[in-house]
Amino acid sequence: MKIILKSVATGLLVLMAGSATLHAEEKSTAGDNIVAKVGPSTITEVDMTRAETEMFNQLVNVPKNARRKVLVEYLIETQLLADAAKEAKISETEDFKARQDYYHRRAMRDTYFDQQVFKSVSEADVKTTYDDAAKEEEAHVQHILVKEEEKAKELAKKIKDGGDFKELAKTNSIDPGSKDKGGDLGFILKTQVVPTFAKAAFDLEKKGDVSDPVQSQFGWHIIRLEEKRNRALPPYTEVKARIKEVLWQKKAQELIENLRKKSKIEFVDKELEKPLQDPRGSN
Repeated sequence: MKIILKSVATGLLVLMAGSATLHAEEKSTAGDNIVAKVGPSTITEVDMTRAETEMFNQLVNVPKNARRKVLVEYLIETQLLADAAKEAKISETEDFKARQDYYHRRAMRDTYFDQQVFKSVSEADVKTTYDDAAKEEEAHVQHILVKEEEKAKELAKKIKDGGDFKELAKTNSIDPGSKDKGGDLGFILKTQVVPTFAKAAFDLEKKGDVSDPVQSQFGWHIIRLEEKRNRALPPYTEVKARIKEVLWQKKAQELIENLRKKSKIEFVDKELEKPLQDPRGSN
């Protein structure tokens, strides 16, 4: 299966910058208080927050009560090495200038993301998204999937004549994920299935209703309704952080797509122009 490269890149940007904003929001009340000094230089709470973001993966296995000590020692060593580099006139080397240009672009990127993506999603946006999702209808359905239309019509007639839907699913369905469960798919949303399947499933009105055979790219389906209900969601407080991440992802995707449309991008190395393939090697 092919992966859309720009979607992968956007996801990486959100992952890299997203954790930064999460930690920054949690500690925004700390201000710029000084936590240590190295000669005339100071290390502040803002420095600690930025270092925590930079070292996010390395800190996962560090006990929480030790993280601030690890961070401040990292920043002290950074300052010591920066002071030594200044004395050695490292800033005049071509290697430094190349690195400075790269990190300047990263800083510009992160700051722009803060303004255009992270800060653009409000608490009201998150709550509205949750409330809208809670109004969505979901349906508990079973289905039988076969390859040929004639086979689907034959099974539909058997069901209409009183045949056991679950047993027919077990013996005839080619869907490996549901056939042994009598075709049971559990609760689905319209957005989780292909449009033709969604329409047929949600057009059913009451428990036990069975659709006519309906075609999708997978074959022919016969669908039986078990139950309809408003979408069941965890409490808002449990999912609001995840909803915010989803909204960030959406904003970031839109931002990147718009920027790409307005820019001329040329791959000098033509090998890099090829779509990214599934790592398992399938097309």
